[in-house]
Amino acid sequence: MSITDLPAALQKIGTSQMDMYTGALAVEVIFEEVTAQLTAQGIFLPAAFAAWVAARDGYVEVTLSDTSRWVLRLSDNPEQYIHLHPGRYSPHSLRIKAAALKTAMAYKAAADSGLLSGELLPDINAVRGMAALSPVRSLEDAQHILKIISLVTVSK
Repeated sequence: MSITDLPAALQKIGTSQMDMYTGALAVEVIFEEVTAQLTAQGIFLPAAFAAWVAARDGYVEVTLSDTSRWVLRLSDNPEQYIHLHPGRYSPHSLRIKAAALKTAMAYKAAADSGLLSGELLPDINAVRGMAALSPVRSLEDAQHILKIISLVTVSK
């Protein structure tokens, strides 16, 4: 993500909490496992999937090979009709606050653009300013943020 794309991207995150998958399964493997489960049950095609989810209050939870749980819903996009996200408090996931994710994404964008000074607290507060968030007082107050930054900036 570039600095110029940052405000619009951060706005989409919202202000609540979400679950971030931290397990070892690659995105492609997650998609393959979900697809295999739906295909085996005969509900992979759009109409069958829509009916299946509608009959279950609008969402279904599936478990993957690493024991992670994923929620499937019908997407608003007819071409990509399956909306998939980690289940709440699923194994291999971390419950994160939107402000921490915004900070981590802004930190990564600033790092990628060469805008960090190398001083952690001032850098965190500078990117929080870019994200329209208030500064943190100390690194001790920012432990959740630091954990999310480490997850977002890890190269896989």
